Amino acid sequence: MNHRKIKKHLYGWLLASALLAAGCGQEEDITETPSDPANPAETSNVILNFTVAGELSTRTDLSGSDNVQHVTSVRLYIFDGTGDNATCLASEDIGWLAYFGNQAPTVTSTMRYHVKYTGLANGSPYTFLAIGLDDRSGNTYGLPSAIKVGTTMLSQAIATLAGSETATWTAMRQSELFAGATVLTPNSYGTQGNVDLWRRVAGVMGWFTNIPTQIGGNTVSALRISLYTQQNKSVPLLQRQQTPVFLDYINSPLNASTGGQVLVEIPVPAGTTALTVLSKGSYVLPVPAPAPVNANDYTLKIEIVNASGTTLRSTRVTLSDSDDSSTGNGTGIIDPEGVYRFPIVANRFYGVGTKLVPINLGASLTRGYVTSRILPHWGEMEEDK
Repeated sequence: MNHRKIKKHLYGWLLASALLAAGCGQEEDITETPSDPANPAETSNVILNFTVAGELSTRTDLSGSDNVQHVTSVRLYIFDGTGDNATCLASEDIGWLAYFGNQAPTVTSTMRYHVKYTGLANGSPYTFLAIGLDDRSGNTYGLPSAIKVGTTMLSQAIATLAGSETATWTAMRQSELFAGATVLTPNSYGTQGNVDLWRRVAGVMGWFTNIPTQIGGNTVSALRISLYTQQNKSVPLLQRQQTPVFLDYINSPLNASTGGQVLVEIPVPAGTTALTVLSKGSYVLPVPAPAPVNANDYTLKIEIVNASGTTLRSTRVTLSDSDDSSTGNGTGIIDPEGVYRFPIVANRFYGVGTKLVPINLGASLTRGYVTSRILPHWGEMEEDK
């Protein structure tokens, strides 16, 4: 058996729109078993570089948008092919946390891994799917056990809310989920590939000031950021088409009794003044834009409610950074009010206001709308944990 020293690279950097690369190296002796061309099935000679990307996304209930991530474990699944009916052959815990000295990295990070599964046949394509979980998302979505070796097909590689909806749906607000995949065809000389894991959730967060404490004689109890429909409870782990028509979601609405339209709820405490800034955020699974049925449709809405949950005042949210508003934001339909109707896309962080420029609710409610933007960082969601 030959022994080679493999360099482990930890990469952390910021990107405006994708991964950046810069790293500091650590060295560790790792034993590799070279492939035997005469017996290709006896050992695996596949090496994968797993990168968990912190870009474009906070934690929470979310607190903001710096380039951070919270993955504590990564699970690899190997499927025997690339089609929908490809079956899961193997599942491996790649040892993400141990690789980084049991200190989970919070920036974009890369790990080099030698695949253990020895049943790979040279010349045949395989799909290598990886899922990154934080300390909550495993329980929230029943992973990694929801994908079963020998039975789960690639078309069934989805994350779905586990347990009773009414008891567990709010856990989605706090659960960060990553996934990524690559297709490789092993050969007798050794095969290497890269698996980039990106969030399969979006982030929604608001920052508000000049918050009214009384409306029409009613005491204001909370602020809400609400969705036009019930949140979805499932998401595909393999990214689907996002443009020009948005298909990267699973139509799986929560039961109406859950109150799952409310993405974010921010209590308004006694003593709130015009200068007080209140903020909070949440993770949410992807949702398509609403169909342009009438002029009052929207994707997101800000609501001011009393203690019983009655809406005292509300206003729609526009998306200033939308590139697709003229075509219905992924529907392909011309929509003059498309700024109000946009899809919630995985790995995007939708900021209603910002930490430095919170939404002035006194002025905004008079104006009739508030503006959101897709922010470049995720870290501020961390502050509200």
